[in-house]
Amino acid sequence: MKSIGVSDFLDFLIPLKKSDFVSEKVDEFLKSRTFSEDAFLPFIHFRDDTYGRNLVYRNEFFELAVLTWLPQHRTPIHDHANQRCWMLVEAGELTFKNYHPPTSDSAGLRPLGKSEVLKKGSPIYIDDDLAVHAITNASKKPAVSVHLYAGPIKECRIYNELTKRFEKKTLSYLTEGVWSPEGELIESRLCEPFLF
Repeated sequence: MKSIGVSDFLDFLIPLKKSDFVSEKVDEFLKSRTFSEDAFLPFIHFRDDTYGRNLVYRNEFFELAVLTWLPQHRTPIHDHANQRCWMLVEAGELTFKNYHPPTSDSAGLRPLGKSEVLKKGSPIYIDDDLAVHAITNASKKPAVSVHLYAGPIKECRIYNELTKRFEKKTLSYLTEGVWSPEGELIESRLCEPFLF
């Protein structure tokens, strides 16, 4: 497998058209490559209270993010606003749980299969037509995952386990990559406020 950095991945992603993200191009690219050990180091920022969402790069067709997880951090059950997503664990391990897609915002959720433990290098494909999901760091060590969304996601539906209903939530980031016109990373800047 070929080892690549973030700039190599962006060189592949930026020229893609919207239709390329519903083809096999991204799958084929990821199958034959792995990320270098420190590829996402500038984007690894943890929070104490919840998992961290760190934006690497976004344009009109995709969004690339690094999520950071301390032990016991978890997402609520959520969807991806009908966008495709590829997720790779880069450090540690994460537990991934699917639920049957709801038929309405007030539909109850039923688990879909067993929880899956993902380890470094474990890729997973996420699609709202297949399931909604939750991710947890059930281990005793920090974890890092990389998420490629085929379309920027400004809001998604989150399942409120108290009311048993889905609610729309606006998404934000802990940090955001700032890039030069030449494609060089200038900084990973802290964003305020972080909502989800």
